[in-house]
Amino acid sequence: MGTTLQLAFGDVPAHLLHWPWNAVIAANYLYLLVLAFAFSDRSRFLRTLWDDRACVSSMVSVLVMTIVYGLVRQDGSHDGLTGVLGFTRMSSSWPFCLILFHFMTSLGIRSVSEAASIVHIGRHCRNGSWRFPLRSIARTAAHISLYVLIFAGMFGSGDKTVCRVTARTGVPVGMHASMDGEAAGLPFTILLREFSMDEYPPELHLLDTAGNIASEEYLSVTGEGVCGVVGEWGLYVDRYMDMAGRMPGDTAYRAMRHVGAVPAVYVVAENKAIGERRSGWVSCGSRIFRASFLGLDGETVIFMPPPEARGYLSRITVADGKGRTEDFDVEVNHPARFGSWRIYQTGYDTSAGKWSSVSVLECVRDPWYWLVHAALWVMLASGLLMFLASGGRDKADVPVEKAERREVR
Repeated sequence: MGTTLQLAFGDVPAHLLHWPWNAVIAANYLYLLVLAFAFSDRSRFLRTLWDDRACVSSMVSVLVMTIVYGLVRQDGSHDGLTGVLGFTRMSSSWPFCLILFHFMTSLGIRSVSEAASIVHIGRHCRNGSWRFPLRSIARTAAHISLYVLIFAGMFGSGDKTVCRVTARTGVPVGMHASMDGEAAGLPFTILLREFSMDEYPPELHLLDTAGNIASEEYLSVTGEGVCGVVGEWGLYVDRYMDMAGRMPGDTAYRAMRHVGAVPAVYVVAENKAIGERRSGWVSCGSRIFRASFLGLDGETVIFMPPPEARGYLSRITVADGKGRTEDFDVEVNHPARFGSWRIYQTGYDTSAGKWSSVSVLECVRDPWYWLVHAALWVMLASGLLMFLASGGRDKADVPVEKAERREVR
């Protein structure tokens, strides 16, 4: 059915899940779940929506589709079989959404059933048994929290706003580009005060210039006096400067604190097998200074690739039209929170490296985030309850549990 809808109508229309229609659809859907549980004793079809077979089969189907989700590149392409079936746009494809909706429905009715069974816990407690009621509460809380996560992700997806902001040092930005490339205004302005980067130590590799193949082995330059063997050559770092430059006409690098300064290494290379010894400066270069290589033989040189970023940080000031102003330090995986917006660090000018004056930020607004956040805490609490309730069951618990299951179903 999902494949037929995908071939006939294309992707799932996202405009149906925007406010207020998503709230109307969600409210009616929850009402239908309660009705399905209430009338499941009278209808065999309604019972098949949330029995053990339905729960297991829907869960396995979601697992399979999730694996496909991870294996297929999500580039939005419509080419090939995966593109036609919507697997390259999995989150908006009919097969995935229908399978996820089936699982959510089964889990939702089962959660309503377990919530209704909580009224029997008082009787179990009077019988002197506390483990089973605690297990029942933990199981119900886990199912409800998982249901809320899927529910909020599905019905709240249309209200989520994701936009990209390119900020330059000292220039306030009040416009953003959506993920589709359309420009629009922000309810606040972002001023990039400073961009800084922490880099890994530079590396020395061997490069085969004939095939343009770099060696997998390398020497990490953490300071002067570092030595190691790369390929058939022994390398020794005689001098090292983390910020240096070489002026035109000079043969040696000198330390300088200037935009575009690069790490430079004076390396001594020796190949005892052939009795060769080479020495000279090696640097990765930048937009201001040219890269330097040390030739070893006719086709092999020592080169230094640009150091990789260990982490980078943007110091920003966010201000809205109401006069509210806040300063933030935004790092990768450490977003700033301004009202209902979250600002993430996603990129920079890679050609400039640590001298970048540009920071790429991603601004996200999700009105349903508080519901997801609460569900995650409930799920953690249910795990704690399961741990506390672990252990053997009392003999009196077994018939009570079976009796409760007959009453619920």
